[in-house]
Amino acid sequence: MPLSKIQTEVLRLLAANRDPESYVGGSTPLNREMPRFSADIDFFHDREERVAASAEQDGALLGESGYSLRWTRRDPAIYAAVVDRNGDATKLEWVADSDFRFFPTVRDEAFGYVLHPVDLATNKVSAAYGRREPRDVVDLITIHELILPLGAVVWAAAGKALGFTPEGIIHEIRRMARYTEADFRRVACDPPIDPAATMTRVRNVLDEAEAFVMRMPTEKAGLVFLMGGRIVQPDPERLNDYQTHAGQKRGHWPTSSEISSAMLESYRKPE
Repeated sequence: MPLSKIQTEVLRLLAANRDPESYVGGSTPLNREMPRFSADIDFFHDREERVAASAEQDGALLGESGYSLRWTRRDPAIYAAVVDRNGDATKLEWVADSDFRFFPTVRDEAFGYVLHPVDLATNKVSAAYGRREPRDVVDLITIHELILPLGAVVWAAAGKALGFTPEGIIHEIRRMARYTEADFRRVACDPPIDPAATMTRVRNVLDEAEAFVMRMPTEKAGLVFLMGGRIVQPDPERLNDYQTHAGQKRGHWPTSSEISSAMLESYRKPE
């Protein structure tokens, strides 16, 4: 993502305040090397009681560093503010989020701590079937091309979506993804998004995902698959060849943190 100057500065400044339970999520780390801009930065917290303290700590550091901060919301589970310096501004949000995930949060030089790419991807899938936002379609394509084929992400996301099957998730994404050219003009991107090409691509990606999940056994829904230490979309005919990995409270490593390092390098440096 082409971060603005102020976003880059703020993220680096506040990185010192991040920890495994207070981390950057949302589209900012997901798209750090992609052309889509983000209007805000999201700081997630495993516990609601951390939100206010984290927001106030970050706000104090921003003020001490010469930024102007205007609070737009201060509720127990969500704080929001606009930060400004020299006419350059961005939005910040501090929120409570579920601590059920596949992997622990990952130390990151630029952001402090971030969600693992697989958890960023499954969260984005959840957003895409729960709301109508054209930026979600753009992000689904990014996930498919940069992190993991969308079928495997949808399959894993079913572990976080009680009451939803992988097929149901795809159906809901299709139902929500009905956008016009005017909708895509609201998505800041450089170069601009081609609406027709984007919708054609996402339909093809969803068709591929559906073909995959229809071949998978339902008792394995909600799992991530690994081969040789890499997270992959498995061959449904050879499932015994893969290591499976389930989500749990605050995530866990199947073998070692080297898996996270490899995934981060992969999604930061597309071929």
